[in-house]
Amino acid sequence: MSKRNRAVAMVSAALLVAGGGLTALAPAANAAAYHGVDGSSFVHDDWQDEENLGVDDYAQSNATALWETVLWADGAMYEDEDGDWHAFTRNKIDGSFGPETESATQWWQNHYGIPEDDGVVTDDCWQSAQNRLNGPNAGGTVQYWGSARTVTFKRVSGKYRVKLKGTGSWKIAYYDKVG
Repeated sequence: MSKRNRAVAMVSAALLVAGGGLTALAPAANAAAYHGVDGSSFVHDDWQDEENLGVDDYAQSNATALWETVLWADGAMYEDEDGDWHAFTRNKIDGSFGPETESATQWWQNHYGIPEDDGVVTDDCWQSAQNRLNGPNAGGTVQYWGSARTVTFKRVSGKYRVKLKGTGSWKIAYYDKVG
């Protein structure tokens, strides 16, 4: 083997060994951060630092389904195009922040005295809703004590889970995923 080929082989071997060490570290260093409703702290301060939700913010997400569950638990109402009011029913929990969810959020904001009543779920909304959380309970459940009914969420490994309409399984409350 020529001197040049031997040098290339030694450098390649050294890089391969070093690369193997770096590869072992890469998954931990490059692990994607969790982007969902956080439950890694005490329940009474779980929702104090959540993202905004609205027609322009995470409109299609499991986090939106979690918020829709809050609306249903509180007996929220929404106004349709004709100005008629309707109950925000359980079958509206679909993870889609459309006009009905926006209107129900405005109702909710007015009902709980939130200064902004623009239909966008902000820090004030999350903090107000957080005041009605109770848990953790058996099986990692957390209850939301709404004005109309109590609902249950799951909180496992620091991640909230919610049930969407038509599904019998718990879904992680991601901001960027629905279903």
